[in-house]
Amino acid sequence: MIVWSGRGYLSTLVLAVIVFGLTSILPKEQSDYAYIIGLLLAGVFSWFMGKKWNTPEGKTLVDKETGQEVILKPNHSLFWIKMEYWGIIFGAISLIMIVRLFI
Repeated sequence: MIVWSGRGYLSTLVLAVIVFGLTSILPKEQSDYAYIIGLLLAGVFSWFMGKKWNTPEGKTLVDKETGQEVILKPNHSLFWIKMEYWGIIFGAISLIMIVRLFI
């Protein structure tokens, strides 16, 4: 079961689309590169879009009965991890794959 909030599902969707597209274009011998490039591009997407979508100022609402203020902020996450942190995770996985490929 995939758990997401807001636009968090786009991190894995972008990753899947890029990897699928590259594996269908690249020769079979170079399929490892498709995963590395896909993880890097999905990581860049997740980092920048997560920073853009998760940083706007929240809206302040006031409860009429109690007078208590509540601040609503956007939350775009996947498996309870914010989108921008998925960019770091995807980047780290791609670096591990690069090291394992060339060593």
